[in-house]
Amino acid sequence: MKITRVETIPLAYPCPAPFYNAIGKSTQRCCLVVRVYTDEGITGIGEAAFYGGPMISTATVIEREIAPKLIGMDPLNIEYVWNKLFFDAFQHSRSGIFVCALSGVDMALWDIIGKALKQPLFRLLGGYRSRVKVYASGGFYAQGKGKEEVAAELKSYVDRGFDTVKMKVGRTYTPMNPCALSDTPDECTLSLEEDIDRVRAVREVIGDSVNLMVDANAAWTFPDALRAGKIFDELNVYLFEEPIRTDDYAGSAELARRLHTRIAGYETEYLLSNFTRLIEERCVSVVQPDLSWMGGITEARKVAAVAEAHFVEVAPHAFSSGILLAASLHFSAGIHNGAMVELDMTDNGLREGILQEPFAAKDGYVELDGDKYGLGIELNEDILTKYRVEM
Repeated sequence: MKITRVETIPLAYPCPAPFYNAIGKSTQRCCLVVRVYTDEGITGIGEAAFYGGPMISTATVIEREIAPKLIGMDPLNIEYVWNKLFFDAFQHSRSGIFVCALSGVDMALWDIIGKALKQPLFRLLGGYRSRVKVYASGGFYAQGKGKEEVAAELKSYVDRGFDTVKMKVGRTYTPMNPCALSDTPDECTLSLEEDIDRVRAVREVIGDSVNLMVDANAAWTFPDALRAGKIFDELNVYLFEEPIRTDDYAGSAELARRLHTRIAGYETEYLLSNFTRLIEERCVSVVQPDLSWMGGITEARKVAAVAEAHFVEVAPHAFSSGILLAASLHFSAGIHNGAMVELDMTDNGLREGILQEPFAAKDGYVELDGDKYGLGIELNEDILTKYRVEM
């Protein structure tokens, strides 16, 4: 089998209303679809991250740098392909746009492998389970959305059968918070005390038996994260995600040592070497690779093995389209230490809409179909046409 063509498709879904995390504002949900075609009529589907920049950056790397080398290669030789692409570009491939581009291509190649071998991806990765636990990810900031509203939102997820829910924290004013550099630094910004009150309100409404996660999107400094974390200990917070800057390994390890609440992260990390440092230095109790961002499924398998050797769970970050969700579900199902997968609960037409048969959660779990090969998805061409944008 030979690769014949690589295609990127940029999509943008306009949000009905803006929403905010600790460091930024979202007015649309975007997705860069990757398709890899072969001479045997098998097409692989992937998604490449572009977070922090325009889609054209990642798309250009795929189309101008990676695709010409992929043409004629055998997608079944996945380790060779990954390493050939990575080391050919080593001077600029050790993080950033190139790794995002490689991630999307790698995902599509694994989809091809599953289809060629007539196996679902989760079985190729180990087949540890077919039923995957998911958590409801929401609780963002928005204009007119106070602690009562966010508490009601998360309670609605519990009422739908989720026993684990996540909300945002960290949109607090400090000179070091990156939101101070945004175009809208004062929108939805709270004091640290007000932010923690949101968490208290949610805990009171959902009760003590529900797992409550909080996500600071790497916005806090160590002192603020420690101060908040001690209160999160009292509130029985289940996971404290990305509390401080991704590169502050010592700070994250110290937080993990001083708090009862487990530290999770970092979706913003790249490659096996960096995730190994997070794990070995005990910066996290739960590691959260993003398969469209950190090096793809090929690299994430190795991260999972290092994590298992250190008794660390793997809970993929999957806040994007239905393509990334599919890959994350299969990945988590395939490995022994696969934990929960993020299920985005915001209004996002590229989550369910992009798939002909969307994934449905029942009682907080998604069941994968063992009779569907590769990622087990087909794209809705009408949605691709409707939300396709010029780059």
